[in-house]
Amino acid sequence: MNNKILKSGYYFLIILSFLLLNRIALADSNSSLIELANEHYTNSEYELAVDAYEKVVATGYEAAELYYNLGNSYYKIGNFTLALLNLERAKLFAPNDEDIDYNLNLLREHTIDKIDVIPEFFLVKWYKQLLATASSNNWAIMSSVAFVLFLIFLSFYLYSQKIWIKKSTFVISIFVLLFSISTFVFSYQQKKALSVRNSAIIVSPSVTVKSSPDESGTELFQLHEGTKVYVQDSLSNWREIRLTDGNMGWIKFDNIAII
Repeated sequence: MNNKILKSGYYFLIILSFLLLNRIALADSNSSLIELANEHYTNSEYELAVDAYEKVVATGYEAAELYYNLGNSYYKIGNFTLALLNLERAKLFAPNDEDIDYNLNLLREHTIDKIDVIPEFFLVKWYKQLLATASSNNWAIMSSVAFVLFLIFLSFYLYSQKIWIKKSTFVISIFVLLFSISTFVFSYQQKKALSVRNSAIIVSPSVTVKSSPDESGTELFQLHEGTKVYVQDSLSNWREIRLTDGNMGWIKFDNIAII
């Protein structure tokens, strides 16, 4: 039984290492194109930089630095809406990055709609702030390191002949395991936010929000480009959206870009 636990732990580490190496290989394959885009940006060739960065995005590769540079490139050519969209995407990968937050706040000054935010329950707010202190990868690294420490302490507990060592390493291993599980959950939550994206940016100059998913629906209010919304439901080419002030309605999918 004990050997099975140790073997399962080793298999988990091997699989995790393989996934990390695969991710590194994907990043390396786009490195030359990213270097070209960075060179265009340095030379103030912002339209060429946008084109190169977008080609990297089209391969499926995503990273905070990529979206950050793309957002800044769009800002340089005066497309504030796409700049905001890409900086919001960058924030998904680096939720605690001060430079991203600073640029986002600057861009939000250009948006027409000023939407109030309903205060969150303090525990929910605290949990989100805790999640934002690290990225999904960083939480995963902490979880892996903690799991390795758990296996080490578990080995001491299983094979040590001294009672005081067995007792102390057992207690420590439990705490380390709980930390590993907690950080794994945090990593999963951050990863889920990247894979299941329900936030979007209005990309049309203006759009009328309807009470129902059809053209004959009652007109509720108008939104303008750059406004952030949250997608709640979908029906054909329509999306039900919610604002941070709680207002909801339906708009066509063509009017938004998913973050």
